[in-house]
Amino acid sequence: MVLGERRMKTVSCITRDKKYHFTSSVRLFLPRHALVPLNRDGEDNFTCIVNQGDTVEEGQIVGFYMDEGTGSKVYVHSSIPGKVESFEKCLFPDGKSGTAAKVSVGGSFSFLGKKLQGNEWQWDSPEKILETISEKGVCNTFGKKCDLALQIQNCTVNRGRFLVVRMFDDDPSYETDSFVAENCTGEIMQGVHIVSKALKAKGIVFVLPRKREIAISDDEFGTMPVFKLCMDDERYPTGLVQNIVHAVKAAPKTQEQAVFDEISQFGLFLDPETLYSVYEAVVLGKPVVESFVHATGNCLRSSALFKVRIGTTVRSLMDQCGGCDRPLGKIIVNGAVLGDCVKSLDTIITKEVKSVSFIPSRELSDQERNPCVRCGKCRGICPEGIFPDLIYRHCNGGKKIGQEMIETSMLCSGCSLCNSVCPSRLPLCQTIENLRNVKQ
Repeated sequence: MVLGERRMKTVSCITRDKKYHFTSSVRLFLPRHALVPLNRDGEDNFTCIVNQGDTVEEGQIVGFYMDEGTGSKVYVHSSIPGKVESFEKCLFPDGKSGTAAKVSVGGSFSFLGKKLQGNEWQWDSPEKILETISEKGVCNTFGKKCDLALQIQNCTVNRGRFLVVRMFDDDPSYETDSFVAENCTGEIMQGVHIVSKALKAKGIVFVLPRKREIAISDDEFGTMPVFKLCMDDERYPTGLVQNIVHAVKAAPKTQEQAVFDEISQFGLFLDPETLYSVYEAVVLGKPVVESFVHATGNCLRSSALFKVRIGTTVRSLMDQCGGCDRPLGKIIVNGAVLGDCVKSLDTIITKEVKSVSFIPSRELSDQERNPCVRCGKCRGICPEGIFPDLIYRHCNGGKKIGQEMIETSMLCSGCSLCNSVCPSRLPLCQTIENLRNVKQ
């Protein structure tokens, strides 16, 4: 891969070692053009409401698509002000391609550099809050991306009305959520208040890192049941849904906290970045036009915690970090363990991106897939006691297993540790996930 011709200075707040945590973020240079993602291949339910040559404002709605399950609209906003130059193909972090509106920057900003007045959202009804969250394009980045307003609407079952807030990162290779939790705690708390009202929550669980202090007042939420659980965020896996549910159920509780024994995977699980977007949307009236992204990896001359405009390319992150000082072997989005590999520096940053890792060629192991050698490493490392190799062979035309063994796939937390130790490079975790989706 070749660096772009345009060079940028290296950011000033840098770190080479993961043990030194970021204390501030850097706003990535505004792109000359932003590729505002409209739809992915295969999605034909999208409506674009701007035309080529139109002038758009920062945060203006440029289109929407309809959710198949509820029929509700999910809105897309322009991340910069300027002119719609064209509509063209773009590459998404999940490996798919799609259509984007190419907007060239120009004109004044509606939010950037402005002192925004806070709205008195406390007087809004839950329905009004949901409408605002939807209109501002807030998505839940805990796990797989999901439109937050639709997710809250779908939490209709009584057992699902617990709000769970994880205050650290799920993947150990980046620190985006940890940074937001420590440096924007006040905004996060307001976001929790907002979502708990919209959800009509039965209780709130805070999952806190054991070795970091994040102050949450005992009377912050009045009579709302609150449970604080400390977990070792340096141990993996810790912050996945099933890890949290098991830990909450097993933890000692007071009589007032006994309600949390009812918690399940049907609750609403959120991370700090999502709650910060909720705060900006409801309190400040700002749509989701940028997100926090950790640029890291031993290829880069420096790493940084950026605020990045949606529609910026991965190449821009690399350039502002000073480029690469050794051959680039792979680009991974959203973590070395849980993330996806992207094929091009022209991949765009979308709302669900939290980190981009630039991995040198010399750190890559053999990625060629080979037959299972029955080494048993996947069984030994699985924290849930699953036999991933047997399930893989069952699903790929090999020896069949019984129904009880198939049912164990529902215990999988999606930690991908089986993939990381498999010498044959088999897609074990993906196979189990596909089996789970068929059963559900």
